[in-house]
This record gives sequence, C-alpha cells and structure tokens, in this order.
Amino acid sequence: MKKMMIAALMCCMVMSVYAQSENNGLTFDRMSSYLELTTSQVESVKQAFSQFEKMMDSFNKMEDKSKQAEAWERIKSRHMKTMKEVLDEKQYEKYVSTFNLTANNTAERMQEKAK
Repeated sequence: MKKMMIAALMCCMVMSVYAQSENNGLTFDRMSSYLELTTSQVESVKQAFSQFEKMMDSFNKMEDKSKQAEAWERIKSRHMKTMKEVLDEKQYEKYVSTFNLTANNTAERMQEKAK
C-alpha cells in the first residue's frame, strides 16, 4: 500500500513538473499536501519547479546525447540544492525519496521505449 501511495505521488510530481493542463493546480496541491508545505514555501516550490521544467526542456533538446548524463547530474544537483534551501529536513527527505523514485521509473520507461 505504501509503495502504491509513493508511486501515485511520483506520478503527481511528474505531472506537476511537465503537464501543461488545467489539472496542474490540483496536482501541485496534492504534492504540497504530501510534503506539508507551509504557505510561505508554496511559491518558492512553484518557482523551483518552474526552473526545473526549463532546465529539463533544454535537456530534452540536447543534440549531443553523449553529454546528457553529465547535464542530468548538473540539473539534478541544482534542483536538489534549491529544494533543500526551501524545505525543512523532513520535507526534503520525503521529496528526495519521491524524486529519486520518479527519476528511476522514468529512466526505466525510456529504456523500454528505446528497445
């Protein structure tokens, strides 16, 4: 059950970062609730996600695929640094766990598509 909840939250996070639909507010609200964001943290997290989305857009447009691993590490590191500044320790631990699970699942899906 716990794994299903985490997987559902991961989907919510991915959608909140990448989706461009009317449901963005609802998805962000779910993630905010999961992380127990304070009112003052909400705008900072939205900005962090916006930055991350822009970095991922650039990443996805990279033509030199041999440099993607290095670029991903820079993007991830920068995003995690930003999130660590915004979230408290407990929230950050939850976020890192969720982010890593999402990243791993996304990588696996991409590998399956490539086959």
